[in-house]
Amino acid sequence: MSKKILYFLFCCVCITQFIACDSEPDLPDVIPSGGNVKMIVVNEGLFTTNTAALSVIYNDGNVDWNIFQTVNKRPLGDVAQSLTYINDYYFLAINNSKKIEIIDPETFKSVGTILYEEAGSPRFIASINDSIAVVSDLYGQLVKIRTKPPYRTVEFLKLPSKNIGIEKMTVAGNKLFGAYFSKGIAVFDCNNVTIEAMRLIPDVKVGENTKTAKMIADANGKLWVMTSDNNQLTWNCINPATEKVEKKVEIPYVKSNWKKGDIVGMPNYNRVDVDASNTKIYFNLMEASRDNNGQFKTQVVYTFDVNTLRYEPYMELPDVKMMYGMGISPNGEVCICDCLDYSAQRGYVRVHAPGNETVVSYKVGVYPRMVYFPENNK
Repeated sequence: MSKKILYFLFCCVCITQFIACDSEPDLPDVIPSGGNVKMIVVNEGLFTTNTAALSVIYNDGNVDWNIFQTVNKRPLGDVAQSLTYINDYYFLAINNSKKIEIIDPETFKSVGTILYEEAGSPRFIASINDSIAVVSDLYGQLVKIRTKPPYRTVEFLKLPSKNIGIEKMTVAGNKLFGAYFSKGIAVFDCNNVTIEAMRLIPDVKVGENTKTAKMIADANGKLWVMTSDNNQLTWNCINPATEKVEKKVEIPYVKSNWKKGDIVGMPNYNRVDVDASNTKIYFNLMEASRDNNGQFKTQVVYTFDVNTLRYEPYMELPDVKMMYGMGISPNGEVCICDCLDYSAQRGYVRVHAPGNETVVSYKVGVYPRMVYFPENNK
């Protein structure tokens, strides 16, 4: 009998040890300082399932893939869209939840929530002064919000076209520029963002696959906007002061008789970022991976120098299942959001360091779409 008891106790100890080794450790109540954060990843989540997530990748390689839930003990919401640093806080647009979460960058605690009182689908946020920002929308409106307490919506601005909206926005020369789908680039003075005062740059028409491509304000004070059609990708250089296109750099596609390495198109929903000097733009093209067959394609990251106007291939992405976001770190690392063919599972951020062929991968949330670097906080 004593042997049976000893055997039973031994089994219990083994099972306990196995469970302890197999389970994830409890995260501490005090989250490490934001200074230890290498990058923040905005994960869209699966539509209508409330699975949006904010992932934090630390300098030591550890990851909290759902830090908002960890800290605030509640889900982030449904479809996280974008993160913007304003007035010492992160403003996170949650598309299908019709809200903006305001988050402390050190603790990741929510310090406020802006709920839409009207219908809307917040997309991207641009600050226009020290207390007001403009939020773009999937449909025909812009929304002004307060970026200082009390956090709230200020005004809903209805665009002329109800079902067509402005997507990506940026501020340059004290003006707000927005990609107005199929119509052109919308321009507002930051001190007078009204529909009546809106102007259009009609010859820079942003289509479906480039409407979410970041507009780049370069080191020379010029604005670069990507457009595309079936035959080419074009970089349009806008002078913010004159609101005119000063130059266009066209990148033609090879339509037949392909050779390996020929540019044959661009991926859906091109992603764009710029290096720390604001002179080298990173974007994506598709190259033929075989001779005489444009159906076999490889996605390739290209760079475009705003001073020399030269573009060249930087690196291939043959193993990325679906590039859903891209960010360039202050150190020049190319960070790719791989959402695994949009297959409703947690994706990865693939980090490509300059001069290093080794790719470091971090598992994050479902459908990672944006990488943000706290070093850029200013």
